[in-house]
Amino acid sequence: MPRIYTWRFEVRSYELDTSGWVRPSTYLNYLEEVAWNASAAAGYTPAWYNAHNRIWVLRTMNVRYFTPVTMGEQLELSTWVSDFRRVQSHREYDLRRVRDGQRVLRARGNWAFLDAQTLQPQRLPDQVILDFAPDNIQEDLDSRVIDPVTVEQPVVHTSQRRVERRDLDSLGHVNNGTYLAWADQALADALRAAGWPPQRLASSDFSIIPIADEIEYVQSAHDDDPICVTTRLAQVGRDRAAWLHEITHGATGELMTRVLSVRAFRDANGSRSIPDALHLSLVARA
Repeated sequence: MPRIYTWRFEVRSYELDTSGWVRPSTYLNYLEEVAWNASAAAGYTPAWYNAHNRIWVLRTMNVRYFTPVTMGEQLELSTWVSDFRRVQSHREYDLRRVRDGQRVLRARGNWAFLDAQTLQPQRLPDQVILDFAPDNIQEDLDSRVIDPVTVEQPVVHTSQRRVERRDLDSLGHVNNGTYLAWADQALADALRAAGWPPQRLASSDFSIIPIADEIEYVQSAHDDDPICVTTRLAQVGRDRAAWLHEITHGATGELMTRVLSVRAFRDANGSRSIPDALHLSLVARA
């Protein structure tokens, strides 16, 4: 059995978005917090990493959303390591609502073990593997678009920003959750530009529900870096669609992060395909 660490906490008011639910980027903050706590509980504290000149760097994070939660909800977040592969590891996350055990979120992160100075991959010590006891079992997160069709001529929306000091973590890098916040804002901006501002979406006969975010971290952004975010509808399927966000350095064009945001569509009758009017507004016209 893997070593499972569990953290119980309460949703705070400032963690909600305009819908009244916890925002996706906040979930990434929860996952970061519990990973640090789990490591420390196993004896691998920040002091241990500093003494051994080692760090973990997140390479990918796949998040599957199930049930939205709001302020005051008691949540229980469990985490464990599912595998080690020489210089990297997969960490699993399972978030549930305490009052009824309903699953809120399931996630998997791929972490690389690096030298803190050179940022070169380092072989994992045997003792680390023994202490976390991975089980090599990985649940299917069901995060993909069902029966996907590639969008051939999407409208591409571009937004510009600069890294602000509030975006940075203690290492001087943009925090992992911030990239997802940028992608969420870019999607809202792209929908607004296509004629679907929040007011129109709120009054429509359908809703757009977060299903999953697949995040690939390529390079870190730093203080005052110019940032370009391009967003386009990438796939449509039976009852889901995926938007691709590419976050690049505004001066060099180098890719920083790629986010695939999968969203589902619901109306009074339940699941449905993407509405025609929305779909057409997101595709370039000849």
